[in-house]
Amino acid sequence: MLNHILLELFNRDLPRLEQEIAAYPTAAAIWLIPPGISNAAGTLCLHLNGNLNHFIGATLGNTGYVRNRELEFSARDVPREELIAGVQQTQSMINIVLKQLSQEELDKEYPLKFSDSILTTGHVLIHLTTHLNYHLGQINYHRRLMGMRGTAL
Repeated sequence: MLNHILLELFNRDLPRLEQEIAAYPTAAAIWLIPPGISNAAGTLCLHLNGNLNHFIGATLGNTGYVRNRELEFSARDVPREELIAGVQQTQSMINIVLKQLSQEELDKEYPLKFSDSILTTGHVLIHLTTHLNYHLGQINYHRRLMGMRGTAL
């Protein structure tokens, strides 16, 4: 049951991330950081793709993904199409990995120490959905801010 709910949430919210990135008035606006904002939407998109590919793909699905978290926060001007393709690949990976997880596996201890705690795999996956939504909200706010300001900061 939890697996079904998690798939539903990821399949609802990753397309929303894709839509948010596609809706920016210009590709350059994705990378602007206005005063009072810590990260550009492009940075958050790269971070979400890296986070999900690491904690779900590599850790649970043995995809071989190797995370470069520093690059998620330092890369700039990645083309919009590449960001969107990354979201689509992440969604595809999540569908493959989560469909293979049983309730027994969701109830087991997550293979990595997570936030200095020992948690079940199900707990970590719920956390990852809320993490996605937290940053999705930030991206939505950033996009609306860029739409009001255009590219002149």
